[in-house]
Amino acid sequence: MSSSPDGAVPATALLARLRPGIGSTGVLLLEGRSGSGKTSLAAWLAPRLGARVLHLEHLYCGWDGLDAAAEVLADRVLPAFAGGRLAEWPTWDWAAGRRAGTGRLRPGGPLVVEGCGALTSASRRFAAVAVVLDVATPVRTARIARRDPPSTLPGHRRWALQEHRHALRHPPVALADLVLRGGVRIPEGPSGGLR
Repeated sequence: MSSSPDGAVPATALLARLRPGIGSTGVLLLEGRSGSGKTSLAAWLAPRLGARVLHLEHLYCGWDGLDAAAEVLADRVLPAFAGGRLAEWPTWDWAAGRRAGTGRLRPGGPLVVEGCGALTSASRRFAAVAVVLDVATPVRTARIARRDPPSTLPGHRRWALQEHRHALRHPPVALADLVLRGGVRIPEGPSGGLR
């Protein structure tokens, strides 16, 4: 798969490579650090794969919730999904800073799971394909600054430490089918580009 001058792989080339592996029931795990383009890529891929998207942001219990969310995904959500059962987990009210409600995922069809913590040795066994977006820190930092308000900066610092520790415990390169250094270039237009 060839990349563009900035190192990013065209999303259309990635889609062509992923489609046979995902099929009509497979799970795609999209791993990468904050600002690497996982959410935008998942939004672009899902309709083209006929898939739903599960954002790990809906499993994180606050700024310190990366490891717990990775465990909930691997131990509860993906086993239930693979077994044809409804998956449930506690959700987090980011504004109030507390647990609030229950998230649910019904089984069936292909699924794209995106977020840091999606790819661990425990979750990998449920995935048809695992992709890591490996984007340089300055690029990711600039994207985060454009996307999120300055008030979230302390939380992002805490989060970055968790991401680093998570990558040491669950080396993404060793677990992934594809590691895309430079990320993915999504076509501009109605389907949108990277945010």
